[in-house]
Order: sequence, then structure tokens, then C-alpha cells
Amino acid sequence: MQENLLNSVIKITKNRDVDSLEYSLISTIQEFIGCKEISVYKDIEVQGQLSIEQSLSLKVTGEKQFEWTQRQLVTHPEDELLSCLRSACIITVQSTDGIERRWLPITRQEKTVAAISVVSNSLDSSAQVMLNAFCRIFENYLVILHENERDKLTGLLNRQTFEKKIKQLIEKQVLKVHGSVREEEKRRPKQASTSWLAILDIDHFKNINDKYGHICGDEVLLILAQKMRHFFRSTDLIFRFGGEEFVIVFEPTDAESISNKMAEFLQLVRNTSFPFVENMTISAGLARISPYDFPITVLESADKALYYAKNNGRDKYCVYEDLLAENLINVQVNSSEIDLF
Repeated sequence: MQENLLNSVIKITKNRDVDSLEYSLISTIQEFIGCKEISVYKDIEVQGQLSIEQSLSLKVTGEKQFEWTQRQLVTHPEDELLSCLRSACIITVQSTDGIERRWLPITRQEKTVAAISVVSNSLDSSAQVMLNAFCRIFENYLVILHENERDKLTGLLNRQTFEKKIKQLIEKQVLKVHGSVREEEKRRPKQASTSWLAILDIDHFKNINDKYGHICGDEVLLILAQKMRHFFRSTDLIFRFGGEEFVIVFEPTDAESISNKMAEFLQLVRNTSFPFVENMTISAGLARISPYDFPITVLESADKALYYAKNNGRDKYCVYEDLLAENLINVQVNSSEIDLF
């Protein structure tokens, strides 16, 4: 028992990203506690209000049979979940048939950022101690991973995590294609709804730093990062690549929707009051992500579209596939143009 427990803790601390850490936590709790259902809920801070996402869930459907549920927004959170997130206290509800539901808070820097929900038969004291210990290990390691994955100024994902995150997204797309599309449909191009990658760049940012100083420049970057985090979906991945350049990886949507979204965001930036800076704008390049693309190839395509936008008036977004169709750019890309790492 002790050896298995130590090995499970070792597995948890081998993880190098939050998604894998959540899988390890849930699997370990199920192994040692034997629950009916385990879920991770997160406060994703949309526009300064409490907005909750179920990032991962495991449900026992039979003997040694499990069903995993991926991330989804919670439109009607239970009162006990809200109470756990707001009070940072463990909440327990016992039903008449002996089934117990327990919510355990996860904090970071004295703020509750998540809650672990556990549905099980009534837990004895030793099981409760073990469950609490697993949550505290998760909590402590979450702090380390958050610091490693995030840009220190803006709090967005950093450049070093890009390749890993986009590879995970592409792998999920491949599995979805093979799992849900009938054999005869696999030969048809899936163009309606796909993931997208956008590179955003602040126009004339060097002039802002030169004229007003780097403190003002940092404030501009911070405000822009906050606008992106509040404007785009919680499931869209936003990275700061360094300097004034940002990358967004969008979950599947159609071409019209992504174009409308980018147009709205560029207008939002135009209407935003930045310190000292009047009429600040951004330019962007977008590229479609197919299930079989290499991350660097998608990045190069979006960068080529950004380069075209920069050289043709700025304060606009361009889509790589549209530029190709209109023969405004060529297909050949010089990979040395982008220093990914």
C-alpha cells in the first residue's frame, strides 16, 4: 500500500503541464479512494465575474469501466460548488442512500482557483485524510506549473508552452476525426469548423517604448492581455510570444465566425483607452489548423499573413488561406523567418 502510494505521488510530480496533472490527480484519487465520480472545476475569470468550467471529469460506469468528460462551461453551478469556491472551505453533502458528495477547494496565492468534486460512498477518516492530502499535493504542484507555464508580466501562457499545447490540440482533432467521422466521410475535406491560429502584433510598439518609456509599454501589454483574456473564449489558448507579439490558438469554429471575432477585437482595441497612447491599433495574421499540420507550419502561415497585414496598412487582420486564393502571397515559406525557441 505504502509503495503504491509513493509511486502514485511520484507519477503526479512527473507531470509538466496542468492538463496532465489533472489526469494524474483524478486517476490517483480513483485508485486509492474508489469514488463514483471525480471532477475538477475552475474559476476562469471571464470579465471579472465568477465563471466556472469543468475542465475534466471521470465517472465510473461499471466494473473497471470509466468515462472521461473533457472541458465544458458550467451554466448552472450547484450552490455547494459556489460556496466552496467563495469560502475556500470543504463542503460535504450526504444523501439518504449513503452517497456522499464532497467539494474540496484548491487555492493559489490565497485565492480559490478551483474545486475538486468527489462523489463516493461515505468516506472513513483515513480516506478523508488521504483525499485531502492528494488535493494539497495537487495544489502545491499547481503553483509551480503555473509559474513555469505563464508569462510573468501578463499572466498569459508563455512561448515555451506553445508547441506542447498546440500538439495536444492537434492530437485531439485527429482522434475526433477518426472517432466520429464515418469511413466514407473521411475522404471529404473538413472545412466547416476547424481550429485556427492567430498572431497579433501591436502596431508601432517601439515608438510607444521610445516615447513614453518601458513602464508605459508594460502597462499597454498588460491591458491588452486582460482584454484578450476577457474577450476570447476560456477554451482559446492565448500566449505571449515576447515583446509585443501574441499568439492565440482558437478551438474549432467556422471561417465566418473567426473573421467576425477578429474584426470585433480589433475594434475593441481601437476603442480602448491606453495610458498616454492615443489610437493604438494591432495587426493580425490567421491560419487554419488541420488535424495533420505541423505546429511550426501553421505558425509560419499565420506569420506570413501578419507580415502582409503589416505591409499593407496595419490595423487589420489577414487570413493566410484567403491571401493564397487571391494570389497575394506565394506558398513557399522561409522557416528561418521565425525563431520559435
